[in-house]
Amino acid sequence: VIYPDDAFGAAVLDGVTVALKAKNAEPIALGSYPRQTADVEQAIKSVRAAKPDAVVIVGPANTVAPIVQKAHAQGWKPLFLTVSFVGTDDLILHAGADAEGMVVTQVVPPYYMTDLKTVALYRKTLAKYFPGEQPGFVSLEGFVDAMVMVEGLKRAGKELTREGLVRGLEAIHQFDLGLGPQLKLDYSARDHAGLSTVIPTVIRGGRAVPFTDWSNVR
Repeated sequence: VIYPDDAFGAAVLDGVTVALKAKNAEPIALGSYPRQTADVEQAIKSVRAAKPDAVVIVGPANTVAPIVQKAHAQGWKPLFLTVSFVGTDDLILHAGADAEGMVVTQVVPPYYMTDLKTVALYRKTLAKYFPGEQPGFVSLEGFVDAMVMVEGLKRAGKELTREGLVRGLEAIHQFDLGLGPQLKLDYSARDHAGLSTVIPTVIRGGRAVPFTDWSNVR
């Protein structure tokens, strides 16, 4: 795992460690780098030395892209994976051909899947109010977030209070987001995560493509 030396990096490292532990495994190498920096050589060197088959990289596109590019330039080409925080479209823009084959886990389906009700509504709304803007994962995620907030406000009632809004959001159970059967929102007083499913995508030909068969990713 290559991650920034900050709270977000630690949180993702935690998640990777927990997921691997469930499979009786653990990260074989860790490399951290200072947040928002190009000083990543030591992190690459530390992780490469362990000869991993797959490497999770955490960070924004302007950091993740140079890491992948430097690794490829050195002839190091494991399966690189990252999370939606990277900004998939920015990653493709910054990394270019070096993004090909990377796996990015998404919290929403690709914005070109207009057969899904909410994706179609998002595209229609974007075209109507922001005709010059290109669709993307980040704005689709924001659109879905706004839908959830509106649903919480409806359930909070007319006399809105902070506590009422929290109760309204916590009352959302198995809420169909219009993003496919696997993405249903489920909050409670003890669980504010909402979703426990991510959508794995692999970058092919300059776009993120969903997949289910991990054996065919490479």
